[in-house]
Amino acid sequence: MVQNIFKNWNFVRLLRLAMGIFLVVEAVKSGMWILVAVGAVFVAMPLLNIGCCSAGNCSVPIRHSKNINDEVEYEEIK
Repeated sequence: MVQNIFKNWNFVRLLRLAMGIFLVVEAVKSGMWILVAVGAVFVAMPLLNIGCCSAGNCSVPIRHSKNINDEVEYEEIK
């Protein structure tokens, strides 16, 4: 789990972290304590590199077709 904190940082992950920190700071300033908890979740997700797609639920399965036909057939319409 600790290895995920230091690996695979990209712009989107940094943006998610910044938005989570901003949400926590603004929630503390305004006294909305339920949003502090929500912001903490949004800070933890990029730190631990987890999300809805970490379990592979959002990915499209790869079809392995043995009949690969690179030739495209066209029909002329008059």
